[in-house]
Amino acid sequence: MSRKSMSDFVSELEKLGQLVRIAEEKRADELPSLIDAVHDKAVLVEKIKDHDFPVLAGAYSNRTQYAHALGCDPRAVSAKLGELAHRRIPPVVVDTAPCKDVIRKGDDVDLTRFPLFLHHPHDGHAYIQDVNVVSRHPDSGLINWGMYRLMYRSKNETNVDMRNDSHNSRVNAKRYQELGRDMPAAMVVGGPTLDKIASMFSFPGVDDWDVLGGFRGEPAEVVKCETNDLTVPANAEIVLEGRIITTEGWIYDEGPYGEFTGTYGGGLPSNCRFIVDCITHRKGAIFQHATIGGLKPGLTDMQIFNLAVEGDIHSALKAAGIHVLDVFMPPGGCTNIAYARIKTRGGGDAKQTLAIMLSCSRQWFPKLAYVFDEDVDIFDDDRVKWAMAWRYDPHKDTLIIPELNVLPLDPLGRTDKPPVFMSKVGFDCTIPLVGGYDLESFRACAITEPLGAIPAGVTALSEEQLTERMADFIRSAPRTWLEILKEFHGQPNPLLYRAFSKLGRIADRRPQYPYAFAETCFVYEKSKDGK
Repeated sequence: MSRKSMSDFVSELEKLGQLVRIAEEKRADELPSLIDAVHDKAVLVEKIKDHDFPVLAGAYSNRTQYAHALGCDPRAVSAKLGELAHRRIPPVVVDTAPCKDVIRKGDDVDLTRFPLFLHHPHDGHAYIQDVNVVSRHPDSGLINWGMYRLMYRSKNETNVDMRNDSHNSRVNAKRYQELGRDMPAAMVVGGPTLDKIASMFSFPGVDDWDVLGGFRGEPAEVVKCETNDLTVPANAEIVLEGRIITTEGWIYDEGPYGEFTGTYGGGLPSNCRFIVDCITHRKGAIFQHATIGGLKPGLTDMQIFNLAVEGDIHSALKAAGIHVLDVFMPPGGCTNIAYARIKTRGGGDAKQTLAIMLSCSRQWFPKLAYVFDEDVDIFDDDRVKWAMAWRYDPHKDTLIIPELNVLPLDPLGRTDKPPVFMSKVGFDCTIPLVGGYDLESFRACAITEPLGAIPAGVTALSEEQLTERMADFIRSAPRTWLEILKEFHGQPNPLLYRAFSKLGRIADRRPQYPYAFAETCFVYEKSKDGK
């Protein structure tokens, strides 16, 4: 899927039932409402008035799309990410690629050829925001690429939002600034979901093309740019080559923007200019737009942040010796809420899990973490709430860690410039292993499964015979009512219950509370409770 052209990628989304096509011509100003109206699938608007490029949006906005890209079950996404993120395969440089079908330089560079539009009413300008910025560290020579937004300034100029000190593109840019040089950059617009996922993972001393190859399971084919020494994926759709003007510094206002947080976070930050020297693209290229913010901020392409943090958490927990089963960030939490399902083996496992969850990701998420036992399905919101309601004690099960890093976008932050920090909180929703609790009282209810086909050769018994047989069965050993039903499966249901009502058998023996023979019907005999 990762090596396909964008049109092939779109066709695959359609076969998956994850695409809505709009064939009727639309104006650019109609795009935000059209995109937001279809929040559970990708949208392809085939004709845009005054423009030659179709628009694709929402192509990585839900877990089904990510699971398909990774080739795994939706519940296994975090584990799969933890596996692929540490695999390395070096790239292969090819001579040319379809992304060079059309090459525009000099006065022919014009960003207004693309269908630009105002996504949110209070955005500072139109944005090209489905972008992976490719740069190279001037000392190590290692390639980095990551997702950033470009705010339109003129036909050959944008701003680049690079405020987070933990992001490698900013690290590279700062080094170029120290050297008194502008930073060559290539903006890859759009691309298959697997490539986007790979771009979220970066490691010290590792070239990002090696990481991309690891995710693909084969060497990533890359091609050299026209105007600088960078390389870009050969399957790219649209590439903007140019320079980030780091010699001027971070002095140009950028934003505001309707963020993935669902707010206009970050105020009016200062950023660098990007000057476009060359535009290359495929013939018939598709202009991809990342859905961010809007009316349903948790159901946008920015779910990719969830995946990155899930992968970070899963890997960190595993490395710490925690028996982690699942990690999930519910979409409505907008990357700031995370759940982990673990198999507890010691009294400190839950709190250690929470501490790791709140601090391990270089993305600085989440702010709220929850840990659950293995019997809780963390992908089921009702089961999560049930565990919160009955296994969480606010006094002893709350872990608050002060002064941890958060993104500048958090409106509770004291400043819109890094470093921004605040308290984070973890909620232990596991069954307590110490403290003298009645552990059996935490057992979750289940539903009795059908007993199955009636065994061959079952002989019908009279009520008196059944009563006698049942008494013998219970005398031989304590029995649960389910064991009694299975033993006498095939006898008429009314007869089973009438026969039992003639017998008195109760003893309190945990965890099943089995019936044991008693001389008096339904009398609790403490001498037989095993205590």
